[in-house]
Amino acid sequence: MIARDFPEGFLFGAATSAHQVEGRNDGCDWVAWEAKGGAKDRSGDACDHYRLYPDDIALLRDLGLQSYRFSVEWARIEPEEGRFDAAELRHYRDMVDLCRKVGVEPIVTLHHFTLPTWLSASGGVLAPRSAELFARYCRQVAEALQGRVRWVVTINEPMILVLMGYLQGVWPPGQKSPGDAVRAARRLVSWHKLAHAAIRGVDQDMLLGVAKHWIDFRPLDAAKPVHRLGSRLQHHLFNRWYLEQVKSVSDFIGINYYARQYATSLLRQVPLATPEDPRTEMGWSIAPDGLRAALAGAAAYGLPLIVTENGIACQQDEERIRYIDSHLAAVRQAMAGGADVRGYQYWSLLDNFEWAEGYRPQFGLVAVDRSSQRRTVRESARHYGEIARSGRLPGAND
Repeated sequence: MIARDFPEGFLFGAATSAHQVEGRNDGCDWVAWEAKGGAKDRSGDACDHYRLYPDDIALLRDLGLQSYRFSVEWARIEPEEGRFDAAELRHYRDMVDLCRKVGVEPIVTLHHFTLPTWLSASGGVLAPRSAELFARYCRQVAEALQGRVRWVVTINEPMILVLMGYLQGVWPPGQKSPGDAVRAARRLVSWHKLAHAAIRGVDQDMLLGVAKHWIDFRPLDAAKPVHRLGSRLQHHLFNRWYLEQVKSVSDFIGINYYARQYATSLLRQVPLATPEDPRTEMGWSIAPDGLRAALAGAAAYGLPLIVTENGIACQQDEERIRYIDSHLAAVRQAMAGGADVRGYQYWSLLDNFEWAEGYRPQFGLVAVDRSSQRRTVRESARHYGEIARSGRLPGAND
């Protein structure tokens, strides 16, 4: 018998988020942001996943994948403050039930960047009652999904929301305020803690965690002390600080990993890549060892880990195949070193709306023709599906 590289039960899957794929999510802050020119495209119908999710889940299952990470949309569920839409809650419950029916493990995310317009109008994350309101919404979702979902991500990439929305101002709410960025980071800690308590009051069996974007910070020139100090400081502030605040009220940690960045000073924006680094279509460095380092670093918290996002935007599908193989090899190395990794969710199942970058970047295992919504399965999807079926990396045990 040929040995497996990944254990039985390891969750090979793919991920999406509601606003990026569902379409016509008109009650959220991003639609208003797009209308003001904050993105290169408007999300519009996106991938029409709200309507076509049964076909997409069946496609994922037929590829051989065992899990699907998707988000529920707060703006749909609570379109007005205090009014919860039973039909929308039923829609997401139906998605979960379909996953269960076809043998796909649902991994549900409660917040993936977007806010209802009524909350954004009153201050968004910094609104006085935002953590309480988020917890109330999470309770409603937990009640709807009680007994149906095991893995729940409360917040996707809280520090990216802080960085893009409150420090760089390129996402809603478009602020460039270090003070507000600090306040937003602290508030998002409260979001997770209050959500944890609210969900625990409904379902004791849900496993709760955050999906933490992890950047592999390195000094651009290791011979320069300020570069070394800058990489350590940025690593602490961006990668570790939030996890330190929420580790005691988490059952697992999700790791979203894409790239390495290089420090040249204590806090200034760092280069995404050196001229020598291979890069993705987004200009991000391709550094598989950074994923191994991220998982090894997160393992120090003593919690199970899931790679909740990892993927590449590229024009040539062969690049995606190489990317998947090299990054899964890094996951395997981290596991061999003792990291308790339970799954890997490729980003993304579908080519989708990539926030401020619009529809140009192609992250998907599956291409989407937005004029017809026709899906075309890429060879990388079949390649990844074979790894998921066999639990083996190509060439690893040959």
